Amino acid sequence: MENLRELREEQAYTVRVQQLLLALIDQAQEISRDHLESIHAIVADAWEDLRVKPTALSEEDLEQLSTEVDRFVARREFTESLAERSKRMLKNPFFARVDFIEHGAQQVEKIVIGLYSLKDVEGSLLVHDWRAPVCSLYYDAMPGEAKYESPSGDIFGRLTLKRQYRMENGQLKYYVDTQVSIDDSMLLDILSGATSRYMRQIVATIQAEQNAAIRQQTARVVSVVGGAGSGKTSVAMHRAAFLMYRQRDVLDATKIMILSPSTAFSEYVSGVLPELGEQNIRARTLRDVVEAVLDKKVEKPYRQLEVLLDVENRLRRESIHYKCGAEFLKRLKRFTDSFVAFGPTFKDVRAEGRVLIRRDELERMYLNEFKLLSPAQKLSRMSVTLETRLSSMEEGLYKQYEQSFSGKYSGRDLRTACNMAVAQRLQPVRAQLRSMLEVRSADLLNALMADAPKPLRDACYDNRAAGVTWWEDAIIEAYLTVRLGFAQPDKTVYHLRVDEVQDYSETALSMLAAYYPNARVTLLGDPKQRTCPGMEPCDPTRWGACFDTPDAPIFHLSKCYRSATPIAELCNRVLPSDAPLEPFGRGGEEPLVAQYSEALLRETLDRFRAQGHKSIAVITRTQAQADSLSAKLDNVFRLDGGEADLSYEADDNVVACYHLTKGLEFDAVIVVWPDAELTDGERRRLYTACSRALHSLALLGGGGLLKALEVEN
Repeated sequence: MENLRELREEQAYTVRVQQLLLALIDQAQEISRDHLESIHAIVADAWEDLRVKPTALSEEDLEQLSTEVDRFVARREFTESLAERSKRMLKNPFFARVDFIEHGAQQVEKIVIGLYSLKDVEGSLLVHDWRAPVCSLYYDAMPGEAKYESPSGDIFGRLTLKRQYRMENGQLKYYVDTQVSIDDSMLLDILSGATSRYMRQIVATIQAEQNAAIRQQTARVVSVVGGAGSGKTSVAMHRAAFLMYRQRDVLDATKIMILSPSTAFSEYVSGVLPELGEQNIRARTLRDVVEAVLDKKVEKPYRQLEVLLDVENRLRRESIHYKCGAEFLKRLKRFTDSFVAFGPTFKDVRAEGRVLIRRDELERMYLNEFKLLSPAQKLSRMSVTLETRLSSMEEGLYKQYEQSFSGKYSGRDLRTACNMAVAQRLQPVRAQLRSMLEVRSADLLNALMADAPKPLRDACYDNRAAGVTWWEDAIIEAYLTVRLGFAQPDKTVYHLRVDEVQDYSETALSMLAAYYPNARVTLLGDPKQRTCPGMEPCDPTRWGACFDTPDAPIFHLSKCYRSATPIAELCNRVLPSDAPLEPFGRGGEEPLVAQYSEALLRETLDRFRAQGHKSIAVITRTQAQADSLSAKLDNVFRLDGGEADLSYEADDNVVACYHLTKGLEFDAVIVVWPDAELTDGERRRLYTACSRALHSLALLGGGGLLKALEVEN
């Protein structure tokens, strides 16, 4: 009876909160209508004045009208956002409660926690925003002695109650009082549901180790490391929402950037922040950044991978191995420091057998006259200074040719002949100066590779001649371009989030550090998903050093919340390691492991559809394989890494190579994998593909591969 009475009290509290939300929605909608009417009235009055007399309003009047309209538009948008926030809360007004009594206080404080804060008409908080300092008690503390960090310092007291609520369509169905952590049965209930095209917010089920990463505020660089499905990306999205809430005076959505592995991934996470009541933040891929820096097109990363998967292409594997390691980064930094200090290799500028500009004069200009500038600025100033000197030489040469040609030409013809003769005379001089002072990223790369192994050095020269830029070279060029000042850094970003960091070389991370100098950084990765052939093993302890923060804290997430236990266990057999996935404990059907046939693929796809799975992916080893399969299957959407990936719908079944599905998850996955040598890298690729599945998985592979894996049903 006591429990039933308390449940009814909680249900009554739910109704009270919802009634207040409905009142706020009505009020906001009424205010929004008033603002819209005001806008219409202002525009109508102005239009009437102009209709009667086109010159009735001056430019100042029109500017004032525009300002007034903008003010009403901003107010209307604000009230509509409040209404939208209240509508979101109606179905799930709150999800947790903690009761806390501060040491020395007489009364227990009831803290009800939801997506956003909500006050009653008297100003009392009925619901606390999950990001408020006191709400960390729910995620971190157990009943008993507890504390939380507040802006004024640690607050000590006693936690007397920790409660979770389960809402369905706005009705409180039940609650659970827990003595340890967030209740596993409730989390299992939530995880067992179908996924969608978009990632979900997880504020009700944030775990203690996730909460520590979300609420870290002091470190410039934070690394979050965990296996597939451990919640790394969710943590980063909620961390962004938390930081915007706690640092609202300095940080908003316009100052945050996501670097995502693909266009599809950017779209997948795009719904989280709006659901949390924040504006969406900008998303780019590393390739977008590199192409913007270099102002040219470069090889797509997944195209690089396709080439590397060809075992015959030893040159590219050697290129990756040579250019993506820690030793190469040291060499790159030494080269850059030397260029900053001494500039390019200067030589005497000669014309017709005599020295016009001495090398030591060029060196003096670079080292002394413009020493406070970046290398790019120094070379630009030198070009301007020397061009002024050449202009004075042009005047003298012009007069000489004018006297010489005056007997042959006159008027316009004389001027043309003199100008052509002067230009031809000075062309070799200008060419020599351009070769030294107009430095291109490809020139820098070639200079850097001067002492590299001959096949790699020759490949750089050949690529430049052909106008081709390999992906690994593009990153190096971008680093040099930014560090030497040939491209301006982006100082508008104050928080940078980088997903799938295991796929980034240390050179790439160092380039990002130079390009986003004002940014605090959240790095997310799973070393087991480093799948690029030729790269050294991934070491998260070195990530922070790339941003000049060698002591950056690392948060390890150990549990796998994505995949059902049988799927996680298969992933562990595919890639045995010292840090296997720890399945959260959600049961499910055993994965199908069988030899591939087109008939079995169709049968499995039809079965998954019949089971009601909304999101299904057919994941392949290469994009060429994905292209081939997508042409054979009905009602599937092929992901290719381009802008078209934004247009696939929630119910679309997708076909893609494993690299383009990194970070994504699907209700059911069919992995189609050909026979291949079962190297460590091949196991990592298979692990990445299989770990995309939440509820159902089929691994359809070549017979030799399955035999080597020893996982066939």
